[in-house]
Amino acid sequence: MIAKLRRLSWESYAWLIYSLPYVYASFDARLTAIETAVMLLAYLGFLALYLAGQVMRGPRILWLVVALDALAMAFAPTNPGAASFVIYGAAMLANAFPPKQAALALAVQIAVGAGGLAAIGMPWWYTGMLAVISTLIGAVTIQAARNEAGNVKLRLAQAEVERLAKLAERERIARDLHDVLGHTLSVIVLKSELAQKLITRDPARAAAEMAEVERIARDGLAEVRQAITGYRSSGFAAELEHVRETLVAAGIQATIEAGAVALAPAQETALSLALREATTNVIRHAAATRCHIRFYAKDGSVLMEVADNGRGSDAPFGNGLTGMRERIQALGGMLQRDSGEGTRLLIKLPI
Repeated sequence: MIAKLRRLSWESYAWLIYSLPYVYASFDARLTAIETAVMLLAYLGFLALYLAGQVMRGPRILWLVVALDALAMAFAPTNPGAASFVIYGAAMLANAFPPKQAALALAVQIAVGAGGLAAIGMPWWYTGMLAVISTLIGAVTIQAARNEAGNVKLRLAQAEVERLAKLAERERIARDLHDVLGHTLSVIVLKSELAQKLITRDPARAAAEMAEVERIARDGLAEVRQAITGYRSSGFAAELEHVRETLVAAGIQATIEAGAVALAPAQETALSLALREATTNVIRHAAATRCHIRFYAKDGSVLMEVADNGRGSDAPFGNGLTGMRERIQALGGMLQRDSGEGTRLLIKLPI
Protein backbone atom coordinates (compact mmCIF):
# COMPACT_ATOMS: atom_id res chain seq x y z
CA MET A 1 0.00 0.00 0.00
CA ILE A 2 2.78 2.45 0.93
CA ALA A 3 4.60 1.72 -2.33
CA LYS A 4 1.41 2.33 -4.31
CA LEU A 5 0.81 5.62 -2.52
CA ARG A 6 4.30 6.76 -3.44
CA ARG A 7 3.49 6.18 -7.09
CA LEU A 8 0.42 8.42 -7.01
CA SER A 9 0.60 11.54 -9.15
CA TRP A 10 0.41 15.01 -7.65
CA GLU A 11 -3.08 15.34 -9.12
CA SER A 12 -4.40 12.72 -6.70
CA TYR A 13 -3.32 14.91 -3.79
CA ALA A 14 -4.38 18.15 -5.49
CA TRP A 15 -8.03 17.03 -5.50
CA LEU A 16 -7.98 17.19 -1.70
CA ILE A 17 -8.27 20.97 -1.95
CA TYR A 18 -12.05 20.56 -2.23
CA SER A 19 -12.13 19.02 1.24
CA LEU A 20 -10.60 22.13 2.87
CA PRO A 21 -14.01 23.78 3.51
CA TYR A 22 -14.74 20.88 5.86
CA VAL A 23 -11.45 21.50 7.70
CA TYR A 24 -12.14 25.24 7.92
CA ALA A 25 -15.64 24.67 9.29
CA SER A 26 -14.23 22.28 11.91
CA PHE A 27 -12.66 25.28 13.66
CA ASP A 28 -15.93 27.22 13.95
CA ALA A 29 -15.96 29.20 17.20
CA ARG A 30 -19.37 27.81 18.10
CA LEU A 31 -17.95 24.29 18.32
CA THR A 32 -16.46 22.88 21.47
CA ALA A 33 -12.90 21.60 21.54
CA ILE A 34 -14.20 18.04 21.70
CA GLU A 35 -16.43 18.57 18.64
CA THR A 36 -13.50 20.06 16.73
CA ALA A 37 -11.27 17.14 17.69
CA VAL A 38 -13.92 14.62 16.60
CA MET A 39 -14.34 16.37 13.26
CA LEU A 40 -10.59 16.37 12.67
CA LEU A 41 -10.42 12.67 13.52
CA ALA A 42 -13.24 12.11 11.05
CA TYR A 43 -11.21 14.01 8.47
CA LEU A 44 -8.26 11.68 9.05
CA GLY A 45 -10.66 8.82 8.41
CA PHE A 46 -11.75 10.52 5.21
CA LEU A 47 -8.12 10.87 4.12
CA ALA A 48 -7.51 7.16 4.74
CA LEU A 49 -10.61 6.22 2.73
CA TYR A 50 -9.71 8.62 -0.10
CA LEU A 51 -6.13 7.41 -0.44
CA ALA A 52 -7.27 3.79 -0.30
CA GLY A 53 -9.65 4.57 -3.15
CA GLN A 54 -6.78 5.96 -5.23
CA VAL A 55 -4.80 2.71 -5.16
CA MET A 56 -7.62 0.17 -4.90
CA ARG A 57 -9.44 -1.29 -7.92
CA GLY A 58 -12.55 -3.40 -8.21
CA PRO A 59 -15.85 -3.79 -6.35
CA ARG A 60 -14.13 -3.43 -2.95
CA ILE A 61 -14.19 0.33 -3.54
CA LEU A 62 -17.93 0.20 -2.94
CA TRP A 63 -17.24 -0.25 0.78
CA LEU A 64 -15.16 2.90 0.78
CA VAL A 65 -17.99 4.80 -0.90
CA VAL A 66 -20.49 3.58 1.71
CA ALA A 67 -18.13 4.70 4.48
CA LEU A 68 -17.75 8.16 2.90
CA ASP A 69 -21.53 8.54 2.59
CA ALA A 70 -21.87 7.55 6.25
CA LEU A 71 -19.30 10.18 7.29
CA ALA A 72 -21.17 12.80 5.25
CA MET A 73 -24.50 11.99 6.95
CA ALA A 74 -22.91 11.91 10.38
CA PHE A 75 -21.19 15.30 10.18
CA ALA A 76 -23.15 17.35 7.63
CA PRO A 77 -25.68 18.67 10.21
CA THR A 78 -22.88 20.42 12.13
CA ASN A 79 -20.34 20.81 9.29
CA PRO A 80 -21.82 21.42 5.80
CA GLY A 81 -18.42 20.78 4.24
CA ALA A 82 -18.96 17.07 4.91
CA ALA A 83 -21.10 16.95 1.77
CA SER A 84 -17.87 16.83 -0.24
CA PHE A 85 -17.33 13.27 1.04
CA VAL A 86 -20.27 12.13 -1.12
CA ILE A 87 -18.67 13.77 -4.16
CA TYR A 88 -15.34 12.03 -3.50
CA GLY A 89 -17.21 8.74 -3.26
CA ALA A 90 -18.89 9.39 -6.61
CA ALA A 91 -15.48 9.94 -8.21
CA MET A 92 -14.19 6.59 -6.89
CA LEU A 93 -16.84 4.48 -8.63
CA ALA A 94 -15.08 4.74 -11.99
CA ASN A 95 -12.36 2.46 -10.61
CA ALA A 96 -14.81 0.00 -9.09
CA PHE A 97 -16.75 -1.25 -12.11
CA PRO A 98 -16.83 -1.15 -15.92
CA PRO A 99 -18.46 2.02 -17.32
CA LYS A 100 -22.08 0.79 -17.50
CA GLN A 101 -22.05 -0.75 -14.05
CA ALA A 102 -20.21 2.29 -12.69
CA ALA A 103 -22.94 4.59 -14.05
CA LEU A 104 -25.62 2.47 -12.34
CA ALA A 105 -23.66 2.47 -9.07
CA LEU A 106 -23.26 6.25 -9.36
CA ALA A 107 -27.03 6.72 -9.66
CA VAL A 108 -27.59 4.54 -6.60
CA GLN A 109 -24.86 6.31 -4.62
CA ILE A 110 -26.24 9.78 -5.38
CA ALA A 111 -29.75 8.68 -4.47
CA VAL A 112 -28.54 7.23 -1.16
CA GLY A 113 -26.18 10.10 -0.34
CA ALA A 114 -28.45 13.00 -1.29
CA GLY A 115 -31.54 11.20 -0.04
CA GLY A 116 -29.90 10.40 3.29
CA LEU A 117 -28.87 14.03 3.80
CA ALA A 118 -32.36 15.21 2.95
CA ALA A 119 -33.79 12.70 5.42
CA ILE A 120 -31.73 14.11 8.27
CA GLY A 121 -33.05 17.61 7.59
CA MET A 122 -30.55 19.20 5.19
CA PRO A 123 -32.07 21.93 2.94
CA TRP A 124 -33.34 20.95 -0.51
CA TRP A 125 -30.94 23.33 -2.29
CA TYR A 126 -28.07 21.76 -0.38
CA THR A 127 -28.95 18.20 -1.36
CA GLY A 128 -29.89 19.26 -4.90
CA MET A 129 -26.53 20.96 -5.47
CA LEU A 130 -24.78 17.93 -4.01
CA ALA A 131 -26.63 15.62 -6.42
CA VAL A 132 -25.78 17.77 -9.45
CA ILE A 133 -22.06 18.09 -8.58
CA SER A 134 -21.76 14.38 -7.72
CA THR A 135 -23.40 13.46 -11.04
CA LEU A 136 -21.05 15.70 -13.01
CA ILE A 137 -17.90 14.55 -11.21
CA GLY A 138 -18.90 10.90 -11.37
CA ALA A 139 -19.76 11.06 -15.08
CA VAL A 140 -16.48 12.81 -15.91
CA THR A 141 -14.37 10.25 -14.03
CA ILE A 142 -16.26 7.33 -15.60
CA GLN A 143 -15.68 8.75 -19.07
CA ALA A 144 -12.00 9.37 -18.24
CA ALA A 145 -11.66 5.76 -17.08
CA ARG A 146 -13.28 4.57 -20.31
CA ASN A 147 -10.89 6.67 -22.37
CA GLU A 148 -7.91 5.39 -20.41
CA ALA A 149 -9.03 1.79 -20.97
CA GLY A 150 -9.25 2.52 -24.69
CA ASN A 151 -5.80 4.09 -24.64
CA VAL A 152 -4.39 1.03 -22.87
CA LYS A 153 -5.86 -1.23 -25.56
CA LEU A 154 -4.45 1.05 -28.24
CA ARG A 155 -1.00 1.00 -26.68
CA LEU A 156 -1.12 -2.79 -26.43
CA ALA A 157 -2.20 -3.02 -30.07
CA GLN A 158 0.61 -0.68 -31.12
CA ALA A 159 3.11 -2.70 -29.13
CA GLU A 160 1.86 -5.88 -30.79
CA VAL A 161 2.12 -4.29 -34.24
CA GLU A 162 5.68 -3.20 -33.49
CA ARG A 163 6.54 -6.69 -32.22
CA LEU A 164 5.11 -8.35 -35.34
CA ALA A 165 6.85 -5.83 -37.60
CA LYS A 166 10.18 -6.55 -35.92
CA LEU A 167 9.55 -10.30 -36.17
CA ALA A 168 8.65 -10.00 -39.87
CA GLU A 169 11.78 -7.93 -40.49
CA ARG A 170 13.98 -10.50 -38.72
CA GLU A 171 12.38 -13.27 -40.77
CA ARG A 172 12.89 -11.28 -43.99
CA ILE A 173 16.56 -10.73 -43.22
CA ALA A 174 16.96 -14.40 -42.28
CA ARG A 175 15.37 -15.51 -45.57
CA ASP A 176 17.43 -13.08 -47.63
CA LEU A 177 20.68 -14.05 -45.94
CA HIS A 178 19.91 -17.74 -46.37
CA ASP A 179 19.14 -17.28 -50.07
CA VAL A 180 22.17 -15.09 -50.72
CA LEU A 181 24.72 -17.00 -48.67
CA GLY A 182 23.42 -20.46 -49.57
CA HIS A 183 23.91 -19.83 -53.27
CA THR A 184 27.20 -17.96 -52.94
CA LEU A 185 28.79 -20.49 -50.60
CA SER A 186 27.69 -23.37 -52.83
CA VAL A 187 29.43 -21.78 -55.80
CA ILE A 188 32.54 -21.11 -53.72
CA VAL A 189 32.64 -24.76 -52.63
CA LEU A 190 32.28 -25.99 -56.20
CA LYS A 191 34.98 -23.75 -57.58
CA SER A 192 37.31 -24.46 -54.65
CA GLU A 193 36.94 -28.21 -55.24
CA LEU A 194 37.63 -27.68 -58.94
CA ALA A 195 40.73 -25.59 -58.19
CA GLN A 196 41.96 -28.25 -55.79
CA LYS A 197 41.69 -30.90 -58.53
CA LEU A 198 43.43 -28.67 -61.07
CA ILE A 199 46.26 -27.40 -58.90
CA THR A 200 48.67 -30.17 -59.98
CA ARG A 201 47.43 -30.70 -63.54
CA ASP A 202 46.75 -27.12 -64.60
CA PRO A 203 48.07 -24.53 -62.11
CA ALA A 204 47.06 -21.61 -64.31
CA ARG A 205 43.46 -22.83 -64.51
CA ALA A 206 43.46 -23.45 -60.77
CA ALA A 207 44.68 -19.92 -60.15
CA ALA A 208 41.93 -18.58 -62.41
CA GLU A 209 39.31 -20.57 -60.50
CA MET A 210 40.59 -19.22 -57.17
CA ALA A 211 40.46 -15.70 -58.56
CA GLU A 212 36.85 -16.44 -59.49
CA VAL A 213 36.25 -17.65 -55.93
CA GLU A 214 37.55 -14.33 -54.65
CA ARG A 215 35.28 -12.41 -57.01
CA ILE A 216 32.23 -14.46 -56.02
CA ALA A 217 33.04 -14.00 -52.33
CA ARG A 218 33.26 -10.24 -52.78
CA ASP A 219 30.02 -10.18 -54.74
CA GLY A 220 28.38 -12.27 -52.02
CA LEU A 221 29.56 -9.86 -49.35
CA ALA A 222 28.08 -6.95 -51.30
CA GLU A 223 24.80 -8.84 -51.74
CA VAL A 224 24.63 -9.56 -48.00
CA ARG A 225 25.04 -5.87 -47.31
CA GLN A 226 22.29 -5.09 -49.81
CA ALA A 227 19.96 -7.66 -48.23
CA ILE A 228 20.52 -6.23 -44.75
CA THR A 229 19.84 -2.67 -45.86
CA GLY A 230 16.78 -3.73 -47.81
CA TYR A 231 18.14 -2.99 -51.28
CA ARG A 232 16.91 -5.12 -54.10
CA SER A 233 19.13 -7.33 -56.22
CA SER A 234 20.91 -6.21 -59.38
CA GLY A 235 18.05 -7.36 -61.61
CA PHE A 236 16.37 -10.52 -62.78
CA ALA A 237 18.12 -10.61 -66.15
CA ALA A 238 21.52 -10.42 -64.46
CA GLU A 239 20.43 -13.15 -62.06
CA LEU A 240 19.47 -15.42 -64.94
CA GLU A 241 22.92 -15.06 -66.49
CA HIS A 242 24.60 -15.61 -63.13
CA VAL A 243 22.56 -18.77 -62.57
CA ARG A 244 23.49 -20.07 -66.01
CA GLU A 245 27.20 -19.65 -65.25
CA THR A 246 26.80 -21.36 -61.88
CA LEU A 247 24.98 -24.37 -63.33
CA VAL A 248 27.59 -24.77 -66.07
CA ALA A 249 30.39 -24.53 -63.50
CA ALA A 250 28.70 -27.35 -61.59
CA GLY A 251 28.65 -29.53 -64.69
CA ILE A 252 24.91 -29.16 -65.29
CA GLN A 253 23.55 -28.42 -68.76
CA ALA A 254 21.45 -25.25 -68.47
CA THR A 255 18.76 -24.09 -70.88
CA ILE A 256 16.91 -20.85 -70.27
CA GLU A 257 13.79 -19.47 -71.94
CA ALA A 258 13.06 -15.94 -70.75
CA GLY A 259 10.47 -13.60 -72.19
CA ALA A 260 10.33 -9.84 -71.65
CA VAL A 261 8.06 -9.18 -68.67
CA ALA A 262 7.81 -5.88 -66.76
CA LEU A 263 8.22 -6.56 -63.03
CA ALA A 264 7.75 -4.40 -59.98
CA PRO A 265 10.93 -4.02 -57.86
CA ALA A 266 9.54 -6.23 -55.09
CA GLN A 267 8.61 -8.94 -57.62
CA GLU A 268 12.01 -8.76 -59.29
CA THR A 269 13.75 -9.18 -55.95
CA ALA A 270 11.49 -12.08 -54.92
CA LEU A 271 11.93 -13.94 -58.20
CA SER A 272 15.69 -13.36 -58.23
CA LEU A 273 16.08 -14.80 -54.74
CA ALA A 274 13.70 -17.67 -55.56
CA LEU A 275 15.69 -18.51 -58.71
CA ARG A 276 18.90 -18.44 -56.74
CA GLU A 277 17.52 -20.76 -54.05
CA ALA A 278 16.01 -23.13 -56.62
CA THR A 279 19.24 -23.53 -58.59
CA THR A 280 21.23 -23.91 -55.38
CA ASN A 281 18.98 -26.85 -54.48
CA VAL A 282 19.50 -28.34 -57.96
CA ILE A 283 23.28 -28.15 -57.55
CA ARG A 284 23.44 -29.38 -53.97
CA HIS A 285 20.68 -31.96 -53.71
CA ALA A 286 19.26 -33.06 -57.07
CA ALA A 287 22.28 -34.87 -58.60
CA ALA A 288 20.95 -33.56 -61.91
CA THR A 289 22.69 -33.29 -65.28
CA ARG A 290 20.18 -30.94 -66.90
CA CYS A 291 18.22 -27.94 -65.66
CA HIS A 292 15.62 -26.04 -67.66
CA ILE A 293 14.49 -22.56 -66.58
CA ARG A 294 11.47 -20.93 -68.16
CA PHE A 295 10.23 -17.41 -67.47
CA TYR A 296 7.10 -16.10 -69.19
CA ALA A 297 3.81 -14.23 -68.81
CA LYS A 298 0.38 -15.83 -69.12
CA ASP A 299 -3.18 -14.75 -68.26
CA GLY A 300 -2.13 -11.68 -66.30
CA SER A 301 0.53 -13.52 -64.31
CA VAL A 302 4.26 -14.02 -64.55
CA LEU A 303 5.44 -17.61 -64.19
CA MET A 304 8.84 -19.08 -63.54
CA GLU A 305 9.62 -22.78 -63.84
CA VAL A 306 12.81 -24.48 -62.72
CA ALA A 307 12.91 -28.16 -63.74
CA ASP A 308 15.73 -30.69 -63.44
CA ASN A 309 16.23 -34.36 -64.28
CA GLY A 310 17.59 -35.25 -60.86
CA ARG A 311 16.38 -37.73 -58.30
CA GLY A 312 13.42 -35.65 -57.10
CA SER A 313 12.17 -35.40 -53.56
CA ASP A 314 8.92 -35.15 -51.62
CA ALA A 315 10.73 -34.17 -48.43
CA PRO A 316 9.18 -31.35 -46.35
CA PHE A 317 10.26 -27.85 -47.28
CA GLY A 318 13.48 -26.69 -45.67
CA ASN A 319 14.33 -23.17 -44.60
CA GLY A 320 15.13 -22.07 -48.13
CA LEU A 321 11.91 -23.25 -49.78
CA THR A 322 9.84 -22.14 -46.81
CA GLY A 323 11.32 -18.65 -46.99
CA MET A 324 10.80 -18.63 -50.76
CA ARG A 325 7.14 -19.60 -50.39
CA GLU A 326 6.51 -16.97 -47.71
CA ARG A 327 8.11 -14.27 -49.84
CA ILE A 328 6.04 -15.24 -52.89
CA GLN A 329 2.80 -15.52 -50.93
CA ALA A 330 3.39 -12.08 -49.42
CA LEU A 331 3.17 -10.71 -52.98
CA GLY A 332 -0.08 -12.56 -53.71
CA GLY A 333 1.57 -15.41 -55.58
CA MET A 334 1.90 -19.17 -55.21
CA LEU A 335 4.67 -21.77 -55.24
CA GLN A 336 4.22 -25.38 -56.35
CA ARG A 337 6.68 -28.27 -56.30
CA ASP A 338 6.20 -31.42 -58.36
CA SER A 339 8.48 -34.42 -57.95
CA GLY A 340 8.72 -37.45 -60.19
CA GLU A 341 11.45 -37.83 -62.75
CA GLY A 342 13.30 -34.91 -61.31
CA THR A 343 11.82 -31.86 -59.65
CA ARG A 344 9.76 -29.05 -61.16
CA LEU A 345 9.32 -25.83 -59.20
CA LEU A 346 6.60 -23.45 -60.42
CA ILE A 347 6.22 -19.89 -59.14
CA LYS A 348 3.31 -17.67 -60.18
CA LEU A 349 2.92 -13.96 -59.42
CA PRO A 350 0.19 -11.56 -60.53
CA ILE A 351 1.51 -8.86 -62.86
